[in-house]
Amino acid sequence: MIAGSLAIASKFLFRVNNKHFFNPANFGIIAALTLTQDAWVSPGQWGNDLWFLLLFLGAGAMILKRVGRWDTSAIFLGSYTLLETIRNVWLGWSWDVLSHHLMTGSLLLFALFMLTDPRSIPNHYFSRMIWAISIAFLTFMIQYSLYLPTAIFWALFFLSPLTIILDYYCYSPQFNWKISPNNLELTRP
Repeated sequence: MIAGSLAIASKFLFRVNNKHFFNPANFGIIAALTLTQDAWVSPGQWGNDLWFLLLFLGAGAMILKRVGRWDTSAIFLGSYTLLETIRNVWLGWSWDVLSHHLMTGSLLLFALFMLTDPRSIPNHYFSRMIWAISIAFLTFMIQYSLYLPTAIFWALFFLSPLTIILDYYCYSPQFNWKISPNNLELTRP
């Protein structure tokens, strides 16, 4: 209950220029992890089967096409994959270790759905590139220096205020959902 309440409250409390900068789901997860002893995140709960990869990529592609933020996911996953590949090669591990790290359902859900919330990420394309690379790098650093399996959530939480700075320096109109008059479905500008 606390996670849901604080997630919704964050949309109204943490705003700049009529835009919230914390992803509400991420804020709720971090709030529950820090404020209670009864919360935990299990990044491996989704497994790493190929059918999860196909399911998440298919569902994610439909939504990201709709909101036009596929670039954020692609840049994050590309950057994170590069960092993981360098680490894998450096340690001399086999490629199945790398695929195990990259095909977790939690990573894919994060990259395709949480990271691409069009209302809480930078508006400009170039800003989203910087933001996604920064989150990939911080995730990697937290995961392998502090050994936190929840590194992706912490990285997004700590870098969310960066959205304000990036939006200030690279202006682009905010994302807004609009109703199409002819078929009453949601469209992006």
